[in-house]
Amino acid sequence: MERGARILVLATLAVVAALAGTAAPAAAAVLCTRDSALARAFGRDARAEPRTVYLTEAQVDSIRHLARARYDSPRLTYWVASRRDSLAGYAYIDTHPVRSMLETVFVAVSPDGRVLRMDVLAFHEPEDYLPSRRWLDRLAGRTLSPRLRPGDQVDGISGATLSARAATEALRRVLALHAVLHRSTR
Repeated sequence: MERGARILVLATLAVVAALAGTAAPAAAAVLCTRDSALARAFGRDARAEPRTVYLTEAQVDSIRHLARARYDSPRLTYWVASRRDSLAGYAYIDTHPVRSMLETVFVAVSPDGRVLRMDVLAFHEPEDYLPSRRWLDRLAGRTLSPRLRPGDQVDGISGATLSARAATEALRRVLALHAVLHRSTR
């Protein structure tokens, strides 16, 4: 092989090797199923029944106002969990963008409107931006509040500010949905 051809082959191999080390787009990561999240939140002996509702425009506006967040869908499916003959709580799923990719979270809410548990079901951003279990656990017991945001009632996530904002906005949205749907039953 001629010297020029060898240099071209070596240069091509160097470029390929360099590109192989660059970050690829984040792969879709399903972390947890809805059924396993329901079992974690309410126990394996709980029964969860799906409910689908069609919200009025006034309810959608109320959700936006209470959550201080965007909400567009008038159709909603959520789950009502019970253990024996008593109400254990409600579960909601919210899918939203973090940076440029989507995250899907599961939020379990007590009958009195407190967060029981939050889980990330799917996360399509790089894993470095994924909220930790420890951070998510600190959201338990929270109620709907305009101060429910990073830097106020919620700790930020170092290096993942957009993830913390997206997760707490989803939490406010779910708690607002819960308040609008169930305020008349309390």
